[in-house]
Amino acid sequence: MLNKIEQLTKGERVRIRSTGQEVTVDQVSDYGFAVVKFNTGGKHRFLNHKLEKISIPVSLYNTN
Repeated sequence: MLNKIEQLTKGERVRIRSTGQEVTVDQVSDYGFAVVKFNTGGKHRFLNHKLEKISIPVSLYNTN
């Protein structure tokens, strides 16, 4: 299975595919792993292909 997330950056918000929970990327490795930080304060390591980027609707940025 190819990794659909090619690049993650520290501080980026992502979603765990299996649970739908939104987390923050804390560390990124060159080997396909990311350490994510939960809103409750815990950290866990995930394979990048188990995470998906969150698309933020443009309407949230529109102030008109």
